[in-house]
Amino acid sequence: MGIITDIRNALSFIYRGEFKEAIFRLRVYFSAIDFSYASIQTLGLSAERSHDYRHSGGIHLEKVLNSFKITTQDAIIDFGAGKGGALVTFSKFPFHTITGVELLPELATIAEHNFKLLGITNVSIVICDAAEYLDLESYNYFYFYSPFPQSVMSAVITNITNSLTKNPRTVRLIYCNPEFTDMIENQSPFYRTDIFHHHQLDLPIFIYTNQP
Repeated sequence: MGIITDIRNALSFIYRGEFKEAIFRLRVYFSAIDFSYASIQTLGLSAERSHDYRHSGGIHLEKVLNSFKITTQDAIIDFGAGKGGALVTFSKFPFHTITGVELLPELATIAEHNFKLLGITNVSIVICDAAEYLDLESYNYFYFYSPFPQSVMSAVITNITNSLTKNPRTVRLIYCNPEFTDMIENQSPFYRTDIFHHHQLDLPIFIYTNQP
């Protein structure tokens, strides 16, 4: 079933004229790169701290990043990085720093193996509870693909907000499958500026910033 799904996905990209993504998807399969779905039950994680892992990288996320004109002055962090799918997409852009924060060491190990197979050397993984990761002052982009429940998301947004006091700067949040928009829009300095669509996942991607 896995190869049938992968080939079907690749063919769908070819049909839409997205040949680069089709080639990458086939390369992922034949290189034994693992971006497969993993539930919190399979991973042995608590629903109070985590959500399932799904791969959200690829051409649709690239389109979002292309709208920002990323430079070597920018740095991005992916909360709930999982197997590193989004980080692979980020590695194609000239970010100064690319970091993934992941709670489960086993997923971080898979991500690092994926990077090795793809020859990616400009990405790092930190094994940590996202709510406890406070080294945020040097980042101006923050990515979320619905990685955890509201209590954790609220703590992370608070930590990002506090980092603005230490290092005032313009920050962007890239929030795929945005579950807790009310919390962000009513309890933080961030406001929504744009909406994209992740066509493969059939989910919206909300963009937030703290400055006009």
